[in-house]
Amino acid sequence: MRSEFRVLFGLAWPTSVGMLAFMAMNVVDSICVGQLGGSAQAGVAAANAWGLSGVVLAMGSVRAIEPIVAQAYGEGDRETAGQALTRMMALALPLSVLAGGWYLLAPWGLRLLGQPESVIPFARAYVGPMALAWPIALSSQTLRTFLQAIGNVRPAMVVTVAFTALKVPLNLWLMYGGGGVPALGVAGASVSTVIVDLLVLVTLVWAVRGTLREWWPREPGVNVRSLWRLLRIGLPLGVQMGTEFWAFAGMGVMMGWLGERELAAHATAINLASVSFMLPLGVSSAAAARVGHRFGAGQDWWPAARAALLLGLGTQLLSGAVFWLAGDWLVLPYSKDLAVQALAASLLPIAAAFQLFDGVQVISFGVLRGAGDVRAPTIANLVGYYGFGLPVAYLLGFAGGFGAQGVWWGLSLGLGVVSMGLLWRIRYVRRRGGVRLR
Repeated sequence: MRSEFRVLFGLAWPTSVGMLAFMAMNVVDSICVGQLGGSAQAGVAAANAWGLSGVVLAMGSVRAIEPIVAQAYGEGDRETAGQALTRMMALALPLSVLAGGWYLLAPWGLRLLGQPESVIPFARAYVGPMALAWPIALSSQTLRTFLQAIGNVRPAMVVTVAFTALKVPLNLWLMYGGGGVPALGVAGASVSTVIVDLLVLVTLVWAVRGTLREWWPREPGVNVRSLWRLLRIGLPLGVQMGTEFWAFAGMGVMMGWLGERELAAHATAINLASVSFMLPLGVSSAAAARVGHRFGAGQDWWPAARAALLLGLGTQLLSGAVFWLAGDWLVLPYSKDLAVQALAASLLPIAAAFQLFDGVQVISFGVLRGAGDVRAPTIANLVGYYGFGLPVAYLLGFAGGFGAQGVWWGLSLGLGVVSMGLLWRIRYVRRRGGVRLR
């Protein structure tokens, strides 16, 4: 266990820092847009919720290479690992076209879902440039996932952290104008995202050019049949991510039904919870890599799984304590509206309560990916979120009269059910041994 802790920590901390830096770009957008008013903040949050509800399928599909590459690395099969990278790079292009198109439908979709009319113009302004970001973003995610799976995690961290620092001045320049550039408002935040994503991708490719030459396959094997085989692994992972994201997006829709103030407060609280989520998400990626390495090498992968779960629990206890003790201070930069601040602060103790469940479920998914179990875990999401979480959220928030807090408590229950189901699944898969993916 001590040995596995050291290995996992070495994989997890650069990945978590890189993910935190990547998430910091969204935090910067939320804070900067929040200064334009509650409608602007709610509009951008709603647009992202709509856009990511479709993009999550593409983002999850890209993760198909994670267990393939990790298992191949443990087995010493570089050709299979390299082929997975080249094939996913090819598959990322059509996936990004679909992702960008879905983003552009946000104004229509938000009206269909009954969101406040005041947020629609801000959503429309934001999604245009964001649609152009996805060919860059999915290519970058593919490369980062490959590097994580072979244990080369520091280049992505360094590059992402370096360019995150550029996001604040670039946002302010493009949103408020200056130096011959007109003020773009909320669109400036999405334009700056496209620019930073491109800089990250180009710099990362240059930084790991030696690794790419080393792992590039002799025969890429990019054809329709190979891409379809890869998509059959990736799509269940996309649906798995989607069922979770759609549940949280449904919670956002309920907040919109409650009102603009509730939606803006929810945007603040969920943004902070998403930041803390990057810590166990980094551990989850490390767990998928380490479990895959041990599985590919024919070793018992349970010590790596257990160490990952314990490490994730530690990170979530820490973030839960911060939310509980400092919630009133954390919400201050997000909005000038005192009512929004107060409501957002009231949601953070609930976020503190579900941190443990959130950590367990995301790390369990990583363990199961590394062991090759990519389809069955989706059932836990369906039961937890749609059988328990969303129905209880609606009953507490509307019929019970608990409003925003009731909706958040309902989703907390859903997270608890999901985490328990996934722990049972790990035990089952451990007895069965796992599945070799190619």
